[in-house]
Amino acid sequence: MRLAKLVVRTIVVAIVMFALSFIGHQLLLGHDYVSIVPIMRNTPDMQAHMPLALLSSLCFAAAFVWIYSQGRSSDKSWFGQGLRFGVAVWALASAPLYLSNYLIEPRPGVFVAKVFGWEIIAAMLLGLLVAALSKNDGAAQERGT
Repeated sequence: MRLAKLVVRTIVVAIVMFALSFIGHQLLLGHDYVSIVPIMRNTPDMQAHMPLALLSSLCFAAAFVWIYSQGRSSDKSWFGQGLRFGVAVWALASAPLYLSNYLIEPRPGVFVAKVFGWEIIAAMLLGLLVAALSKNDGAAQERGT
C-alpha cells in the first residue's frame, strides 16, 4: 500500500473511531459512567488530556489499517473479512483491556458488559470501514497502481 493511501485511511479510521467512542461512551453509556466517577479523572482534567485521545486514535488507526492491508485476501468477501478483522482486533485489544480494568478497579459487572457490547460493535464497524476502503486494492495491484 502506498504511503498516501495509508495516511488517508488512517485519518478516516481515526476520525470514525473517535466519533464511535463519543457515541458509545458519551451518548449511549454516559449515564452508566456515573457509577465509576470516583475512580475517574474529573471533567476538566479529562478535557486537558484529550489530545492524548486523538494521538491514541491515530496510533490505533495506523496499525489497524496497516495490519488489515497485510492480511486481506482478494478472493474473499471484503464484508466478511472486515467483520472477522474487527472481532479479532476487539479480542486482542479491547477485551483484555476491559477485563483487566474490571479485575483491578471496582467497576460494576453490568457496566463492563455494556462496554463490551459497544466495543465489539464499534470494532466490527471499523473492520467494515477498513475493508470497504481496501476492497479494490487487489484490482489496483493488478493494474500496477
